Amino acid sequence: MRAYVTTVGTSPEAVFNPLWYLMELRDWVPDEVHLLWNEKVKEQLKKTERLLEKLGKAYGVEIKVIADEEKLFTEEDPVEFRDKVLSTIKSLKSLGYEVVVDITPGRKFMSALLLGAALAGGADEVTYLHLEDWTRYIGKLLFEVPMVKQRLFFTEELTGKKGTASFGGRKKGSPEKLPVRREHLMALLDSLYLDGETSLTVKTRAAPSMADQTESPDSGRNEVILGTVRLDKEALYRVPALVNLNDELHGDFGVFRQALIAGGIVPFENWGGLVSFIKTLKADGRPVYIGFDTNALMQRAFSRVLAEEGLKERGNLIVDFVYSDEVAFEVGQIANHKLPYAQELGEFSNQPTPRARLAELAKVELEGMRKLGAERAGSRETFHGDTKIALDYKAFAEEKKANVVVLTADDRAYSQMDAMKGSGLVPFKLEARVEPGKAYPGSWEALRDTLYTLTVVLGEVWLGRYRLTGVWKGKGSSDWIRELVYLSGFEYGRVLKVLE
Repeated sequence: MRAYVTTVGTSPEAVFNPLWYLMELRDWVPDEVHLLWNEKVKEQLKKTERLLEKLGKAYGVEIKVIADEEKLFTEEDPVEFRDKVLSTIKSLKSLGYEVVVDITPGRKFMSALLLGAALAGGADEVTYLHLEDWTRYIGKLLFEVPMVKQRLFFTEELTGKKGTASFGGRKKGSPEKLPVRREHLMALLDSLYLDGETSLTVKTRAAPSMADQTESPDSGRNEVILGTVRLDKEALYRVPALVNLNDELHGDFGVFRQALIAGGIVPFENWGGLVSFIKTLKADGRPVYIGFDTNALMQRAFSRVLAEEGLKERGNLIVDFVYSDEVAFEVGQIANHKLPYAQELGEFSNQPTPRARLAELAKVELEGMRKLGAERAGSRETFHGDTKIALDYKAFAEEKKANVVVLTADDRAYSQMDAMKGSGLVPFKLEARVEPGKAYPGSWEALRDTLYTLTVVLGEVWLGRYRLTGVWKGKGSSDWIRELVYLSGFEYGRVLKVLE
């Protein structure tokens, strides 16, 4: 029998993640989890219990959680806490349990007392999960965080004395095809890293899928190399010297370029200048809005602004958002373009074209803006395209007596707005270059998001031996909003089930 002992602090994930690490990577599954808690963390205790229930179901085991009144302590009485931990450990050892004590959650004095009680009570192992950049990742589950940012320490590393718990290694399950959301693609990167697969090729097909769409592209015959990836302290994506992509199903180099920028692995070179410029405008005292043209939305510039810490004060954005009627119209029009209905096209038959799939990314961006209360900019002018977009934003700026910074990725659109600037209309052209043969360093999150955008825009992508599918019959708007793709051949489906 095995028992896991720890305390509940203000972060349920800090309680949960070390145990998940042991179960997934060391094949150590407890029969019981003993949680010490106090009245201040009742809600965190409930969430921890729900997480543990989900963990048990995903791994097909029953984990008994014990967090009764005997485990209740008062934070103001450290001696009481120490005695309850020590009593729990000694009782479990007397019954023949293998005991692991984790000292990750809770305040520092709790961790110190847990360690002391574990050593005094004869616990078989003590663990501590170290998380780099913890302020960024607090509240995240184990496989939502780059594994390179996490390390589980054991008794020997903590005390110099080797523990006695019996651990195994990570086990592969049967390969499955599973739905996975964009943010949960981190679990794929983490799994590859843990399996020692840190240098990988990204590829797609060069021609319409034929008989068996589950087969990977034939080496050197119908594959298109999209890049190579390296997983280290940061991610690295190298664009090939030649990307021979040019078919109606997957798109061309222009579409590929847009997908790389949309994912974030290729940066906007003047992003820092944009942030500084907006702060300067904000200091003038006039309201500042940010708007986007169609291409900027396709490149997910709204999501980039939303995540920019430099544009936040006390966690809140210092700008508001606005969108042009004409941009919404253009996005909808482009998204309606379909591939032919033809049996030989397989899953791509009658599905959106590659550029339409870029427009679907833009639709998700628009939906996100609306949910945040973005205002609508319209004008009564009868122009269309770039001219109408510029006039929409100009009219809004004049009406609101505000500065409206309109982000564009298109030279022609920028020129059109620049000719009309004034009265609050402030165009800003985002600069991003995809250079063949160049390696782009970035965060694991940027690589994760780039895998997503490549998959949904090109339709199908292989990362090493795994296939990611972004096009399927019946894919609807809710799948786009949920940022869903399918992952085939994955042997660790239990991890994704925990994240669901």
